[in-house]
Amino acid sequence: MKNLCLFIVLVSAAWNLQSQEPLRLGLNFPFRNPELTSIENFMEHIGQSGAQLYRQLTYADVIWSQIEPQNNQWNFSQRDSVFKGYPQFDYAVNLYSFTVNDIGYQVPWKACETPGCGWNARNDSIETKEYLKTCIDRYSSTVKYWDLGNEAEEGKYPAGIPIIDFVKFFKFNYRWIKDINPNVKVILPATVGTYGVPLQKKYDWFRTIFQLGAGNACDIIGYHDYNSWWTMPVHIDSIMNIKNSFGLKDKPLWLSESSCSSIHTSISPGYSSVNEQAADVWRRSTLAWSKGVEMFIWHGCWSSDVPSVWAEFGLLDHNGLKKKSYHSYKLLSDNIIHFTNVDLLSQGITSDNNDDPVGGNGVWVVKFVVKGENKYVMWSRNNLSYSMRPVRNTKFRITNVVPKILSADGETATFQTDSVYVSANASYTFSLTSLPVFVEEITDLTSVNYQENDHPTFEVFPNPARETLGIRNHSDKAERYLISDISGKLMEELEIEPNQVRRIDLRSWENGIYFIRAKDQLKTQKIVVIR
Repeated sequence: MKNLCLFIVLVSAAWNLQSQEPLRLGLNFPFRNPELTSIENFMEHIGQSGAQLYRQLTYADVIWSQIEPQNNQWNFSQRDSVFKGYPQFDYAVNLYSFTVNDIGYQVPWKACETPGCGWNARNDSIETKEYLKTCIDRYSSTVKYWDLGNEAEEGKYPAGIPIIDFVKFFKFNYRWIKDINPNVKVILPATVGTYGVPLQKKYDWFRTIFQLGAGNACDIIGYHDYNSWWTMPVHIDSIMNIKNSFGLKDKPLWLSESSCSSIHTSISPGYSSVNEQAADVWRRSTLAWSKGVEMFIWHGCWSSDVPSVWAEFGLLDHNGLKKKSYHSYKLLSDNIIHFTNVDLLSQGITSDNNDDPVGGNGVWVVKFVVKGENKYVMWSRNNLSYSMRPVRNTKFRITNVVPKILSADGETATFQTDSVYVSANASYTFSLTSLPVFVEEITDLTSVNYQENDHPTFEVFPNPARETLGIRNHSDKAERYLISDISGKLMEELEIEPNQVRRIDLRSWENGIYFIRAKDQLKTQKIVVIR
C-alpha cells in the first residue's frame, strides 16, 4: 500500500510538472523613485496586469550589499513583504549587482575601489556561500529563478572583475546554488540595454564568455533590447546564432528588459508616443516569441517622471495611473501567452539602424495557435495590406490592440472590435497600419458564445440621434451602461432593468460621435449626435 501511495504521488508530481505551461510574459518593477508608493500598491497593479513573472523588484530585491551590508547583519523585512506576502506569483530575483554605482559582486564589508580587486575565491567564497544559502533557503518555496546580476559586462562596475575571473565567479555560484537547491534556475546576467551601445560589443561579450564556459554556468541566458522594434529580429537572430554555435541551443534566451516610452527621451525610439508604446507591447513580445525567445519581460511597471531618461517607460504613468499600454498588456496576457505554436508568417524590413526611415516597412504577421485556435497579430508601418483565404466558412474577429478610449482615471479602456464573415476559399484583405490588430480565426460558427458576442445585448435608437436617445436592454439581467465622448470623457452612466428602455436628453450635448458599452464588456457601439 505504501508503495502504491508513493507511486501515485510521483506520477501526480510528474504530471503537474509536465502540465505546467511555460512562463512567457513578465513585468519588471519600476527601478526609479520606488518610494513613491507602497509595495502593496505595486503588487495590486502588477497582479491585475496578467504578468506571469516579476523581475527586478527594486527595493524589494535581494541584493547582497542591501540586505547584508555587514557580516551577519541581515535585513529581509521588505523582501519578506513580497516573497512571503505574495507567494502565488513567480519571481526572478537579483542576487548581486543592480546599478552602475553598486559594489558589484564583492563581499559588501570587504569591498574595495581598486580596479580589478573584484572577488577572489580563496578569500571570499565562505561569505558568498553563506549569503547564497541564507537567501535561497529563506525563499525556497517562492523564488524559482535567481539572476546573477544585472547588465554585467566587464568594466561596468567600479571594482570591475577581469572577465576570466568573472566567468569563474559564475561557475562557482552555479555549483553552489545547485547544491543548495537543484530545482531553481540560474540566469546569466543580461547585457546592457542596446541604447547607445554598439551591438558588436554585445555580441563580442557573448562570444567571449561562452568561449570561457559561461554557458555551462547557467540555465537561462539574459538579454536586453530598447532600440526600435524593427531592429529586434536582427539582434535576436544574432544572439541565437552565437549561443547555438557554442552548443547552447537548449539554453533558453530571455529578453528580460525591452520597451519604449510613451514620450520621446534620449534612449527611446523617435516614434515613441502613447499609442506606439501600447503597440510596442504587442510588436516586441510577438516578434520575440516568433524568433525563439522563451520569456519576454516588459520594463517596467511604474514610470519615472521627467527629466529622467526613463520617463514614462512604465505601463503606469509617473502618478501611478494605468496607461493605454497597461490595458494592451492585459489584452496580450488574456489572449496570447498560452500558445502552443508560433510562426512568423510575414516579415517586413529589418534593420540595425534605430532611425531607419524604411525600417519596419512591409507586412508583419505572427501566427499563434492558442488552445487549438488560430490567432494572428498583424501590422505594417507603411500601411500595406495582407490577404487570407480560409478553407472553411470563417469569422475573423478583429481587435485593435491599442485602446480606442481610455478613461481619465485610467481604469477603463475600450478596444475597437469588428467581425467579418468570409466564405470558404474566398479571400479577405486586412488593411493594416503601424498599430497592430489581433485577429481571431473562428471556424465553429455554430458556437453560441460567438453568436452572442456578435450581437449586442442592447440597442440604441434613433441613431443618428437629435434631442433624445433611447437605450433598450435586451439581456435577462439589469445592466449598467457607459457613454463616453470621442476623447474618453464619461458623459453618462445608467442602469437599465431587463427588457426596459431608458431615454437620455441630448439637447445639451455637442454634435459628434459618442460610444456606448455595457460596463462589463469591451465591445462598443457608436452613437452619432447631429442636429
